[in-house]
Amino acid sequence: MTRDNILIVGGYGEVGRKIAKILLSSYPNNVCIAGRHLEKARQFCAQLNGLATPLQMDVSNTVHPQQLANVALVIMCLEQQDTAFAETCLKEGIKYIDITASHTFLKQLKNLHTTAIEYRSTAIFSVGMAPGLTNIMAMHATKPLTTIEKLHISILLGAGDTHGTAAILWILQQLNIPYYHYENQIITNFTSKRSVQFRGIGKRSVYQFNFSDQHTLAHYFPSVPIVTRLSFDVESLNWFVAFLQKSRISYLLKFKGIQSMLASLVQKIKMGTDVCSIQIEAIGKIQHKEATVTLDFKDRDESLVTAKVAAAIARELLDNKYPAGTYHIEELFTFETLQNQFDASSFSQFITSQKA
Repeated sequence: MTRDNILIVGGYGEVGRKIAKILLSSYPNNVCIAGRHLEKARQFCAQLNGLATPLQMDVSNTVHPQQLANVALVIMCLEQQDTAFAETCLKEGIKYIDITASHTFLKQLKNLHTTAIEYRSTAIFSVGMAPGLTNIMAMHATKPLTTIEKLHISILLGAGDTHGTAAILWILQQLNIPYYHYENQIITNFTSKRSVQFRGIGKRSVYQFNFSDQHTLAHYFPSVPIVTRLSFDVESLNWFVAFLQKSRISYLLKFKGIQSMLASLVQKIKMGTDVCSIQIEAIGKIQHKEATVTLDFKDRDESLVTAKVAAAIARELLDNKYPAGTYHIEELFTFETLQNQFDASSFSQFITSQKA
């Protein structure tokens, strides 16, 4: 069977739409927009001048292999409860990309490695801005160092950006879910403040947050403290969220009704800009000199950044040969793979060192 199509699940969502528009330039008439609501998929496909095909698919229920006929690659843009759909794709020999940020779910996907090898399929996850670009940048920033002592990953999101509902809900849900980190410390999200000077933006407070990149990268640097922190471009919003956490008012966010209400409010209230930024600080030594490698990324529209990363990996999987198995993005791809997807001015790197 010849497989030619790209199936974007959640393809009419914030990120899925942008991935589709990017890929249509290279694969016209081979992109399928899937989701539970067929009419939404149809409406979006109409905006694409009929160059994409709408499909009704609910991955929370059993998806039969016949529904995946002629699909070469699946790009998953939804949060899932289990890996049944991913496993179905891999057993059909279909390439699979997942943009989820959930560390717990990524561990489940990683466990499908043997299945992917058996059926000669490839799955890539940690695909997006964070995790994804953060993983790749962190690996790149550590290269000049002879030894690594600390790794700081700071993520800034624009409060005025058009974030998808799922992304906002995920951040709100994390406020009430502590996590284990380096040396089994229990961390509460949006605590442990640090100040970071973001290039072209200014100084902002950043707070520890359970993005999966810090857990994934620990595999390469098991004895190095790796900490990911989150910030918004509006400093008063950072203070407000930190206050919610410290006062335990955030406990109310465990109720789904309050989560949905606040997510809707965030989408309606426009404050801040659509800027997004990443700063990696790799601290260690070059030979015997103390050194810090700082690698910055600055752009606009976080969901578009994620879409560019996902589209780049999709092209790589479709156009080149990669080994079967399940992989985090940094296991198969390098900084150079993604660097070309953005303007040259998006990235900046410098090294500061002291005499031994």
